[in-house]
Amino acid sequence: MENTQITYTAGASEQDTFLRDILADKLLLSHSLLVQLKQQHKIKVNGYPARTNYRINAGDFITIDMDLSEKNEIIPEPIPLDIVYEDEDFLVVNKPAGMSIHPSRLGGTGTLANAVTYYWHGLGKSTLFRPINRLDRDTSGLVLIGKSQFAHQGIFKQQKSGKIERQYIALVEGVMEKEKDRIDQPIARPDVKKRRRIVDPGGQSAVTNYQVLEKYPEHTLLSLRLETGRTHQIRVHMSFIGHPVCGDFLYGFTSPLIDRQALHAHRLRFIHPRSGKEVILDAHLPADIQAAIDMAKRLT
Repeated sequence: MENTQITYTAGASEQDTFLRDILADKLLLSHSLLVQLKQQHKIKVNGYPARTNYRINAGDFITIDMDLSEKNEIIPEPIPLDIVYEDEDFLVVNKPAGMSIHPSRLGGTGTLANAVTYYWHGLGKSTLFRPINRLDRDTSGLVLIGKSQFAHQGIFKQQKSGKIERQYIALVEGVMEKEKDRIDQPIARPDVKKRRRIVDPGGQSAVTNYQVLEKYPEHTLLSLRLETGRTHQIRVHMSFIGHPVCGDFLYGFTSPLIDRQALHAHRLRFIHPRSGKEVILDAHLPADIQAAIDMAKRLT
């Protein structure tokens, strides 16, 4: 059974502090989450329901039950999931290429959200689908999903401060001269009706780091690390420097090696907000990217 409780024991320095200040400053609960917790009577001190204006005594034992009633309106669909990691707070899935994260319209199906909702329904849960990071439809790899508002909130703060490390593997066109580099180029969306982004001085800050892993006759295999998470960021940056991701027809051109962009989110590293421990997760390269690499090696 999952542990949905967060606990905290007040110290001597917190004597006469308001409970709401402990919840906000020590447990980092947002105002909106506190409202839900209060409405559903999920906050207790020494085993008894407590108001947030309660004044703390040293030694008070605070418990917060994060098992909030939520309604997930996404249609559950029996799509297989490659689950890499799961605990009471997070689910990490290795998303295949060709699958969107969210339905594009109400009642849509065939997405990761539909698959995860079905999985959760099988466990008797109606949890909201809260992806922390997002991947393009044809980018494969690790997607981190918060199983509660607390989990999503705790990890989102790390993401905003750049503390979540996301690494990708990409096969790009051409043989790169630099072994590694930091691409610091802002990205904008010139037409809101179109998906395509461009590098533009007026865009949002975007930083991508890359390291060459292997060089082939006409391609380069890269490891990439994001400092920011703009839509299509790696694809835009690699195209901008003249080395589009292999198979990326939107920012480069089609390829006989692979029928989608050869881009895979292979590693996630973060600090678990409940335990404070580092979590490192890896996802193996999918077969189509490995096949593209093997063919790139043989080109002359």
